Amino acid sequence: MHAYFYCLNLETALLIDPKNSCSSSRQWVALVVGHELAHQWFGNLVTMEWWTHLWLNEGFASWIEYLCVDHCFPEYDIWTQFVSADYTRAQELDALDNSHPIEVSVGHPSEVDEIFDAISYSKGASVIRMLHDYIGDKDFKKGMNMYLTKFQQKNAATGNL
Repeated sequence: MHAYFYCLNLETALLIDPKNSCSSSRQWVALVVGHELAHQWFGNLVTMEWWTHLWLNEGFASWIEYLCVDHCFPEYDIWTQFVSADYTRAQELDALDNSHPIEVSVGHPSEVDEIFDAISYSKGASVIRMLHDYIGDKDFKKGMNMYLTKFQQKNAATGNL
């Protein structure tokens, strides 16, 4: 399952019985919590300039959810699941004739629902993961700190990143 499906049943994505839950349910809840916590920075602290830049919020939240779970539960080996759940899915969708870039021009708010899809979430997260790996953890963190500090309580566009 992908992060954008949890909104359908939020209670089961946030609440878990620690004694009677399987490991996949625990991992799912950890991913959802990590995703929503990431929106404190990518969505709340720094808000996208317009819907065209939705991938900034959702791509970062979808990448950071794995970063959080890996930090808190390294035994889950969650990055291998990222490859099968998000990276591969993004490549499959990106290969279709009706694919679209992670940044989609939105002229009117009525068009927004069209871009809440695996391209914005999974491809966005995959691009961020590649950027992180290419730049390296230290410089990536420094860049994120600069971005979040410069645009805190403001709006940002893809070019600002």
